[in-house]
Amino acid sequence: MNRYKMLLIGGMCLISLVVMLDLPFEKAAASPVFQIPFPPGQVWIGQTRMNHNPQNAVDLNRLYDEGDEVTASAPGKVVKIRNLGNRSYGRYIVISHGGRWETLYAHLSSVQVKLGQQVKRGEKIGAVGSSGASTGAHLHYEQRYNGKAQQIRWRGHSIFYWGSKTYQS
Repeated sequence: MNRYKMLLIGGMCLISLVVMLDLPFEKAAASPVFQIPFPPGQVWIGQTRMNHNPQNAVDLNRLYDEGDEVTASAPGKVVKIRNLGNRSYGRYIVISHGGRWETLYAHLSSVQVKLGQQVKRGEKIGAVGSSGASTGAHLHYEQRYNGKAQQIRWRGHSIFYWGSKTYQS
């Protein structure tokens, strides 16, 4: 929208053109309602620590968890499947949930989805493993906004940070 503005300066009338650009204003998208990435009724220990990379990630495990089912924590589209061998995340999946929100599931022993696949909340996507730079079976989980790990919320509640806590899926 264009507007003219009249200014009186020292008795002189000047007309200035004020241009208002219709640029899109991007507001941060509301977070999806994420759930714990396991089938209902299971008990898992979540561990967070200051020296974790990234700090806002959580490691989830329980006794004899290798091969346990990992599920999508919210509906979305599988946008990345990688296997870094014995480095970093090892075998991992990234799901886009829209509004620049993504989840990452790492150290998997197997993947049960395909690139581009739409998944529902609670749908099996892989299995807990110890791939990559892992010292034992567990799920490394992140919620990302704009590519940056955020503090995790399940069912609208923040998880406990800087220690361990038990969660039920």
